Amino acid sequence: MLDDVATWREQAGREAEAALAAISAEEDAVARAALEAERRKSALAAIRREEEERLASLDDAALQRKRTSVRTSLKLDRALLEERAAALRRAQAERDAEAALVLDHPSMERHLLAWLEARAAAAAARETDVERRLARDVRQALAPYIGVAHGPPPSIGLPCAGVGVLVSADPPVGVPEAFVMVLPVPEAVYTQASTRAEDLCTLLAYRLVAALYRLLGELDAAGAPVRFETVQGNLAIQVWLGDQLVPDDLRERAMDAVAAAVDGAPELAAAGLEVYAVWLTPDLLAEALT
Repeated sequence: MLDDVATWREQAGREAEAALAAISAEEDAVARAALEAERRKSALAAIRREEEERLASLDDAALQRKRTSVRTSLKLDRALLEERAAALRRAQAERDAEAALVLDHPSMERHLLAWLEARAAAAAARETDVERRLARDVRQALAPYIGVAHGPPPSIGLPCAGVGVLVSADPPVGVPEAFVMVLPVPEAVYTQASTRAEDLCTLLAYRLVAALYRLLGELDAAGAPVRFETVQGNLAIQVWLGDQLVPDDLRERAMDAVAAAVDGAPELAAAGLEVYAVWLTPDLLAEALT
């Protein structure tokens, strides 16, 4: 019996040793697998970093392309507006010359002299009815001149084209702290206002600046600081809204304000131009502002 016990014990020991050896082998396999997984994880992390950097580079390139597009659009719209302004100026000069011919006609001089003499006589006699009749007669005589000189701007006969007014707010979502409007007109409209001749660019600037101030009044932000700046040679208007309780629908209201300012403008119709607002996020306009 003792021999049986010894045999059993020896067999059990061998089985235990075999089990331990199998466990050790499994542990080694698990360790190797863990090491391989760690190496694979490190390799994947390196690949992820490369892909993230590539994606960021693509995003930066896309942003730069968009910013380039903004700068190009500003340049093209400004050039188009100035071209149409020059054409309209020439058309107005021709119309003024026509009006001068009407005014210089000998019959016009006779009408004016007769009116002045009759008016003096009526005034001496205190005959107001005669003066009113004479005034009516002179207006009728001047009608050809008035029709030429004071009619709507002459059409330049060019195809209709559009130019954009860039508007943006920061932050773009929620309550804005700052607002900017970039006009496709030369900065000289503002910086040389006292010496520069009034033209289509000036008239557009008048309309849009007035629209902006009306908008600020409607937003109860009339006291907001306003600065006139230069953006790539164009006139820009920057408004600090941080101290104002401005509603978060500024985008829609700004777009509507621009549309209302140019709606039915006779000088734009004569120049064959449509003006529309283009809303940009600050990141797209930021580089253009430098």
